[in-house]
Amino acid sequence: MSADNLDYLWDTYTHRFLAEGVHYRDMMDIRGEIASMDQWCSVWSAWGNQAEERADRALDAGLTRTAATELARASTYYFFAQYLLWDDAESKRAAHGNCVRTFRRAAQYLDPPQRPVDIPYGDITLPGYLTLPTGARKPPLVVLLGGLDTTKEEQLVINRLCAERGLATLTFDGPGQGETFARAKLTPDFGDAVGAVLDFAEKLAEIDGQRLGIIGRSLGGFYAPRAAALDGRVKAAVAWGAMYHLRNYASMPELTQAGFLYVTGSESLEDARPYFESVDLDRIASRITCPLMIVHGGLDRITPTENATMMRDAAQGPTELLFWEDSIHCAHDRSHICRPAMADFMGKWLTA
Repeated sequence: MSADNLDYLWDTYTHRFLAEGVHYRDMMDIRGEIASMDQWCSVWSAWGNQAEERADRALDAGLTRTAATELARASTYYFFAQYLLWDDAESKRAAHGNCVRTFRRAAQYLDPPQRPVDIPYGDITLPGYLTLPTGARKPPLVVLLGGLDTTKEEQLVINRLCAERGLATLTFDGPGQGETFARAKLTPDFGDAVGAVLDFAEKLAEIDGQRLGIIGRSLGGFYAPRAAALDGRVKAAVAWGAMYHLRNYASMPELTQAGFLYVTGSESLEDARPYFESVDLDRIASRITCPLMIVHGGLDRITPTENATMMRDAAQGPTELLFWEDSIHCAHDRSHICRPAMADFMGKWLTA
């Protein structure tokens, strides 16, 4: 990737880095060490390794809470080491492997802990994590959907906010995402994977299968309202970065376009066009009757504001719109406001 891409990453995603738990001083030091794009993965990975070494020392001393914090930090830094690294598959794969490995180590020590699960889907399984809030009996459950380059490991913050409100969560890597990418690319059938996750969630003995919600980030901002429209088991939904359609795919940022080609296994935008055209709520949005929250920023370069307003106008149930004219994709620069609000929304409707 070019120097322009390096500037783009810092200018566009600094708020996301901070929102997911990157410490500000670490981020400034990391930025100071990265002089060119070919250093992006190695520098972030080195900082992830430092956090993992601190975790090892904490475990040796029996300090499991500190170890959990540092292992989760390591996973986050490894995640950003591979983030949007579409033109270096080998480095992306290695950094992602470290992200998965360190989060798996952290999971048992987190509060509450996260339990690894395998969700049946066709002839494969989708790896995920189930989190049960402390002290809750048969709680509601929120499925957390990722986006184009969001993995289950990057859902820690919203996961914690839900758990604090007595909500169980289920995160997973769907086709084209995280660990599942090696076994299944992103196709227009991704909605079937969401259905398989709901099938799995509904049958979990520890939760109330009649109270299921869904929060979808970015590309998940299409699949969450889609599930709400087509599956009556969804009792509340959040479109976190509304994606009513992808008709603007040809004008999206180049890194985003490259990402769609990567995860769909396409050679060109034209090859990927059947997927882009599958992302469209026109015929089904009016079937959304459960409570729906839409979180959106007016400066979103990936999914324009009309995606939020069209979704709001079409939905037939109680609808809330959190919108900032000067905010970015998924309102990561308003994470301190919108993320607790999303968890509160789920708590309100799933525990009513």
